[in-house]
Amino acid sequence: MYPAYDTFTVTDFLLDDAFVDHQLAPTDQSNQFWTEWLAAHPHRRAIWQQAEQLVRAIEQGLYDYAHTQLSDDTVQHLLSRIRQTNAYSTPVPEPIVRPLRRARWLAAASVALLLGAGLWWFTRPVSIYNEQLATLDTAFTEYANTAGVTQKITLPDQSTVVLAPDSRVSYPRTFGQKNRTIYLTGEATFAVTKNADKPFLVYANELVTKVLGTRFLVRAYTGESSVHVQVQSGQVAVYRDKVVGTTNKQHGVLLMPNQQVVFNRQSDQFIKQLVDLPQVVVRPPSRERSAAPAFTYSDTPIPQVIQDLQDAYGIDIRYNKEALSNCQLTASLQNEPFASKLRIICATVGATYDMVDGQIVINGGSCL
Repeated sequence: MYPAYDTFTVTDFLLDDAFVDHQLAPTDQSNQFWTEWLAAHPHRRAIWQQAEQLVRAIEQGLYDYAHTQLSDDTVQHLLSRIRQTNAYSTPVPEPIVRPLRRARWLAAASVALLLGAGLWWFTRPVSIYNEQLATLDTAFTEYANTAGVTQKITLPDQSTVVLAPDSRVSYPRTFGQKNRTIYLTGEATFAVTKNADKPFLVYANELVTKVLGTRFLVRAYTGESSVHVQVQSGQVAVYRDKVVGTTNKQHGVLLMPNQQVVFNRQSDQFIKQLVDLPQVVVRPPSRERSAAPAFTYSDTPIPQVIQDLQDAYGIDIRYNKEALSNCQLTASLQNEPFASKLRIICATVGATYDMVDGQIVINGGSCL
């Protein structure tokens, strides 16, 4: 008998043996159960995925990130489970160096198979990945993750790629000579070594993500109708690849921390928004005249509180400064997620807020 997962919090999932076992060592039975459960509870997918991401973060040693959302006891519990399951025992996949003619043969073969089968949409991403490799005029190295857990790869410039299951990443032999170009099908989190002279480019389906040095996630799985890019630190430019697809026009968006873009491949449109659960980028310092920790306030002007949120999360918050200039807040927001902090602030001044184009707009409010 399974527990009432539809009422679970993120912490509940992380303390549930069946959920953690699935994340660390999935089986055919667990894959079927969670696939069916997520299909039946789409409104709980964000919570489930947040728990999944936290397991991956702890697997990858991102303890500071995990502690922003979990208690030390929960983190230690997961660490113990990971060690018991030997999640790190799966070796990094060996790179496969493919010559140019091999890449072109693969691309031609995939296109022929697709045309023969009369398919386009759900198999098109495989063709795009192979088409991209076929444009190279040099050999390339490819990593394929066929295991059930994420795998960490170190690139020649010491940047790292955490490759999700059923994903592939490739780079040409010329990587790092003029720029650092990567080709991806599937999902990966990149931690890029900063080098202003050699931009880092990730080609994934119809999109190109360009950075100088930062941490971000790209999701471009086979058969999915959209491509997702999320920024965890730094900033990235995401734009339509003019080489692949039906248009030669380059257009895109600039993403800051805690922002993401969803590119709809059918409508050819970008949707810029905040990530589901924004994380602190830089914690604001405590007040000079107070020993209180960050996000704890006593008769603090609302504009200062809003400024703290902007500094901490890197998210632009627009509001009527004149109307709220004399308003004050007395509350502890330290353990509240970003959305709860906003709700408390808005409730204090009788305002509401909207998320618009990756920003927050506070509507109305006064302290009269």
